[in-house]
Amino acid sequence: MSKIFLSIETTGLGISSNKIVEIAALKIDKNNLKSLFHHIINPEKDIDKNISNIIGYSNEELKKYPKITEISDSFINFINSSTLIGYNNDFIFGFLNKELNVEISNEKIDIFEIAKKKYPNENNSIDSLKKKLKIINNSTFSSSLNEVLELPKILDMLTLKN
Repeated sequence: MSKIFLSIETTGLGISSNKIVEIAALKIDKNNLKSLFHHIINPEKDIDKNISNIIGYSNEELKKYPKITEISDSFINFINSSTLIGYNNDFIFGFLNKELNVEISNEKIDIFEIAKKKYPNENNSIDSLKKKLKIINNSTFSSSLNEVLELPKILDMLTLKN
C-alpha cells in the first residue's frame, strides 16, 4: 500500500471563507518509489498582502494557474486508496473535502497528533518539530512542497526516537 504525504497552502485559516492555493503530495509506494503531485491553484478570489507574502504569489500570478475544479480529478486519481499522511489533518481535509466536494475516506495519519503524544505540553508546530528533530532544509521550494519532502523524515523520527 502506498503512503502519500500531503500539504496545502490556503488564502487563510477559516475553511468557510478561504480557498486552497497550493497542493503538494508525495507518494511513496511499497518499493520506495516516489512520485509527486504539485499544483499552484487559482483561488478565484483576491488574497491580501500578508497571505501573498506568506505563499509567495501575487493575485496576478495566481490568476494564471488552474482552478481547483481543473485539477481535482487528477488529484483524486493520484491519492487513490493510499494512506494519507499530513500535519494537522483537520485543517488539510477540511479544506480538501470542501473544495473538491468529496469526502476523502482514505486511512489517515496525522503527524501533529503523533507529535502531541510524544511531546505533550510542548510547542509542536511544524517549525518547532524540525528544530527538535534537527531537520534542516535549505531549499527554495514553496512551503507546501518543502513540507511534503520533510514529513517522511519527521514521521520516521517521531515514531523511532525514544
